[in-house]
Amino acid sequence: MVCPLKITACFTYNSVYLMSPLGIIKTCIALAVVVFAVYIPLRFSDFVSFDDLNYITLNPYIKGGLTLKNIQWAFKSTYFANWHPATWLSHMADISLYGLRPMGHHMTSVFIHAINAVILFLLLMLMTGKYGQSAAAAAVFAVHPFAVESVAWVSERKNVLSTFFWLLTIVVYVYYTRRPAIARYAAALFLFVLSLMSKPMSVTLPFTLLLVDYWPLGRFQTGQRSVLKIIVEKVPFFVLSLASGIVTILVQQKEGALVTLARLPMSSRLSNAIMSYWGYLYKTLFPIGFAVFYPHADVFSDKEAIVKGLVLLVITVAAFLLRKRAPYLLMGWVWYIVTLLPVIQVIQIGGASMADRYAYVPLTGIYIVICFGIGALIAGYPGVIRITGVIYAAVLIGLAALTWQQAKVWRNSGTLFKHAALVTKGNYVAYNEYGMYLVNEGRLDDAIEEFHKGLEAAPDNTLLNFNMWEALNSRGLKEEAEKYFLKAIPRGADNAAEPSLFKARGIELMKAKNYDKAIQYLLKALQVQPGDAALYNYLGLIFGAQKKYEAALEILSNGLKASPSSPASWELYFHRGLILKEMGKEAEAMENFKDSLRLNPDSPVVRSMINPEQGRR
Repeated sequence: MVCPLKITACFTYNSVYLMSPLGIIKTCIALAVVVFAVYIPLRFSDFVSFDDLNYITLNPYIKGGLTLKNIQWAFKSTYFANWHPATWLSHMADISLYGLRPMGHHMTSVFIHAINAVILFLLLMLMTGKYGQSAAAAAVFAVHPFAVESVAWVSERKNVLSTFFWLLTIVVYVYYTRRPAIARYAAALFLFVLSLMSKPMSVTLPFTLLLVDYWPLGRFQTGQRSVLKIIVEKVPFFVLSLASGIVTILVQQKEGALVTLARLPMSSRLSNAIMSYWGYLYKTLFPIGFAVFYPHADVFSDKEAIVKGLVLLVITVAAFLLRKRAPYLLMGWVWYIVTLLPVIQVIQIGGASMADRYAYVPLTGIYIVICFGIGALIAGYPGVIRITGVIYAAVLIGLAALTWQQAKVWRNSGTLFKHAALVTKGNYVAYNEYGMYLVNEGRLDDAIEEFHKGLEAAPDNTLLNFNMWEALNSRGLKEEAEKYFLKAIPRGADNAAEPSLFKARGIELMKAKNYDKAIQYLLKALQVQPGDAALYNYLGLIFGAQKKYEAALEILSNGLKASPSSPASWELYFHRGLILKEMGKEAEAMENFKDSLRLNPDSPVVRSMINPEQGRR
């Protein structure tokens, strides 16, 4: 482990040159080793039901690994309400290396997090020349349990990857400021693009460049370039941020991920934003009770939000007033405030009030405030430095232990959501997901109990009512189940669960061969979610079963037009082929089978239609 006593003993060093190159290398290695040590539990972890199935295990483009076709898809696709081609490429690379073995995917994320900790240490040391404070901040970043969600959740690869490019952008930018050159500026801009292509949360990176201009680079001081020139220098970065932000909002809106003001008024969003800023700080200092989902509920009063908002304002004013004596205080605090803005849920996405992954980059500012602040306070007091070293050692070991324990929570969907339900109140999402895990395990009675708990917290939640209906139906309790389905029917058009509810009901009716009613439900879902390829596929299957071949071909073709880059496109081609074959159009059917195989080359069913002998093998 990075030696805490050695770090705090170096708090007063004013120059990086007082630390030997060998010592710096040892610190980098130590940071990486500590990260791998605390995340050892992930080697046993599985993929989880939250996004991992859609991102990886059920996505044929990802499962196919790094191929030209899949790379093209990565750059064109807005699948799952995101445009992040660099992230898709990293997942494809994992598949090419490890297949669908979860351990490899987890270890890649751990490796990137370890590299991020090392880069943060080198960056802070490069900018400030202070070894101790830089190593201390990087060590806290490395082992704080706030990072677990970003590292342990395979679908959140985008977070650690975008941060990797974010930090590299600042490193190159610092070298540019010391020795301006077009090549260095272009390199920084290129790395910023890669960060945006990993996760659009990087839109605030241009602001962080301005912050490091202020401190520790001191470019705003007298005798340096004018403030206007420094700002103009960032214009290309801000233009890219604006473009990325617009694309993200349009994609999220198209996929129905944005929550409207009718469902969640602005007053609630602003109150929640204040409470979230406060909540992230609280969990930084008291790192317990971490959960994969925090429900958005008005569990606080307006008065509480106002008081805490005023406290945050006082801290901001104090940081500004102390800017000359402690510039790192203003820089770190504003870093925290600004980098959280895109995900503070004023523009609400989903039902969460906050998320641990959102704090991965923003809390870097707080770590800077704490570690550089302590360094400044104890400078010149040898006795205090030694005491501080002991305290720091205890804190670092405690954080590492908490991170190790939290990493174990990500063993599978069952452990993850059971834990979330235990450490939060009224977590209807955790009850629902844990219930679904129990359903998949064949434990229907236990699942029904979890759904009951969820419905106590959110009695009108459509998915919980629907899942309760399905679970009771599976137990043969059809009369009791029916009341839950009636409650699952959404009231009004503005309901995010509506398309999935209608889709699930339509599939159930299709399996029961009640085709006319199934069509009604699937068409309702299609009205709300016209880009869902699976809906076109189910409708095509129904029309085919009814021998309405022309209608089947039309709906399947419409699906290919509506979502040509969907991972489900191979099924549309495949079922078009089956319909055409049934109609006696063998040549056209074969072309569709080939298109299907091109998108899903691992499917034995598709291969068997092209080469029956190969399919049997």
